[in-house]
Amino acid sequence: MQVSFKQMFMRKLISAAIATPLFSILYAWFGPDPFGDNASYYSLGDRLHEAIGYTMVYMMYAAPAIYIYGVMTSVISELISRAATSHLWLRLVISAILHIAFGLILLYISLLAAVLFFLADTLLALFRKKSYTIQFALASLLLPLSIWLACLAYMHVVG
Repeated sequence: MQVSFKQMFMRKLISAAIATPLFSILYAWFGPDPFGDNASYYSLGDRLHEAIGYTMVYMMYAAPAIYIYGVMTSVISELISRAATSHLWLRLVISAILHIAFGLILLYISLLAAVLFFLADTLLALFRKKSYTIQFALASLLLPLSIWLACLAYMHVVG
């Protein structure tokens, strides 16, 4: 079943809202220390504190990239895969290859974001059978915003 462009675009916005905090949290926790001071982590609490601070910073930079570049390239990937074949699983493979190719712009950093975006988008497309409303798509923007504000509040309270 072919979904409309409007429904596809709203799904992409919701996928970006899911991928942005996931990427930021995973990269802050597992990514390299941007300041190269790995010896400063003496406990899990110290590491968690640093990861929350980095999550907030990464979200400020990742969100515009994911919402602009990620949504645009994901729409292009889906349109190309739709034009290439009508078989669902072949479309999924073509879309995955294109997401990976577009995700290699900043090597492993953007590849992680592209894979998370693709997974969120695919899961939404496969398992959500209802139509998306514009209110739902706009409300999804509250997820990364609320996580960013929670990180900011934590950093101000704990210091």
